[in-house]
Amino acid sequence: MQKQVVSEIAIIHGTVDSPKGFEIDRDKIKNDIINSFVTNKKFNDFDYEVPFSQPLQWFQDYIRDFFRDKYSQTLIPKSNFGYILNPGQASINRNTVDLVDLKNSPDYTLLYGVDIDDKLDVTIEYNDNRRANRSWTIALQNNKFIIFPSMQRFYISENKTKRIQTILLTSYEYI
Repeated sequence: MQKQVVSEIAIIHGTVDSPKGFEIDRDKIKNDIINSFVTNKKFNDFDYEVPFSQPLQWFQDYIRDFFRDKYSQTLIPKSNFGYILNPGQASINRNTVDLVDLKNSPDYTLLYGVDIDDKLDVTIEYNDNRRANRSWTIALQNNKFIIFPSMQRFYISENKTKRIQTILLTSYEYI
């Protein structure tokens, strides 16, 4: 008897442990997200395009190297957006693929805690064969990341603090 796994839904999470002297400047990334919000360069009502910066590049280099070392795949960033959650606001329930253009849609979605007071819960929905409508919830905190297949729907819980919460969303394709 043999078993062959033909599909897998992996959720990868961890902390960005940059080498000393190469720490990610989350304040710069947060300011870029907020400036994108102010200048209204938005993809939809929740996503604000984040411009290129050195801290963003260091972050993407870290994730690329981490993923290649652990999983033997190279991630190529497709887009960077920021979430700004005001007090009492939650994200929409969505995925990051274009169902009419799957060929050009991303393979993975990454959420990164740029500036989060306490924690926000990220709920990722999935189907387990005939056991449909399952979900898995994980806390997102400062300097933590979550990577999952872009086809999975997800949402971020309500901001229960009195400050805005800032999250980076990066979509990737892999080679």
